[in-house]
Amino acid sequence: MLGNRSREMKLEIGGVVVAAKLYGEDHRFEMADVYRSFLSEGRSEATFAVRYASLPDLKFGEKVFDSGGSWKLYRDDGRWCFVLQSPALGPEPYQIAVVDADFRKGDIHIEPRAVDQTPSPYPLGYPLEEVLFTTLLSLGRGVLLHALAVSDRGHAIIFAGTSGVGKSTLADLWKNQEGVTILSDDRVIVREEEGRFWAYGTPWHGDVNLCSPAKAPVDRIFVIRHAGENSAVPLEARTALTSLLVRSFPTYWNPEGMGFILEFLVRMSRAVPCYDLGFVPDRSVIDFFRTIQRC
Repeated sequence: MLGNRSREMKLEIGGVVVAAKLYGEDHRFEMADVYRSFLSEGRSEATFAVRYASLPDLKFGEKVFDSGGSWKLYRDDGRWCFVLQSPALGPEPYQIAVVDADFRKGDIHIEPRAVDQTPSPYPLGYPLEEVLFTTLLSLGRGVLLHALAVSDRGHAIIFAGTSGVGKSTLADLWKNQEGVTILSDDRVIVREEEGRFWAYGTPWHGDVNLCSPAKAPVDRIFVIRHAGENSAVPLEARTALTSLLVRSFPTYWNPEGMGFILEFLVRMSRAVPCYDLGFVPDRSVIDFFRTIQRC
């Protein structure tokens, strides 16, 4: 049975179903309410066994990526090994995920000392969840963008932007509009299905705390910035590509995944109208967007 407390859970994010199974007596997963609408009973594409116990003595192999912060990635005998550390917990790792080369299954080990109050916290917390899903998407499925996505009467508008350029402001303006669903105010998954690009909501919301598991076909993409007036200038495909690439979450650790992400963004920037958007942070920008949609 799925719920806020369970020994097994399945999450569907961006059309990708991931299962986590907990091993150990008297343990149950704890998860934030935001994940409830992403729980699934579908067939999983990747399954992870989760254990809350002292970390095994593993040989990490060759280091292939260092985030410079909370995690490192190693390759050992074809497997991926994600090693998470935190200054608050000392120099030793507090969590290790060992994943098969095809990302279909793996093991997640979590140190008891990393658990605060909750015996079995959510096992896919930041940054592991984002890294796992980014990699799964890059294996021929789709791309994660740093963006706000709005479904306006069943059609998605993507507002791509780095931190501080106005995604939360726009989400706040859109949230009470009739016929509008905020798919996510910070992280959006885009996939290509039958020749059309679709935006999916994710639980990885931003400051406005809005998200939905829904999806919608992408009509427009805006690369956003604050400005003194509302203006939208069409971007050439090449400029759109570079703008979206720097607002995506590339898999630097996997050349094949990087190749797919680049090819995907090339196709999307050619197929979907993209604009440089300067906007005024008030309700006038909503009418401005809808005028563009009618064109």
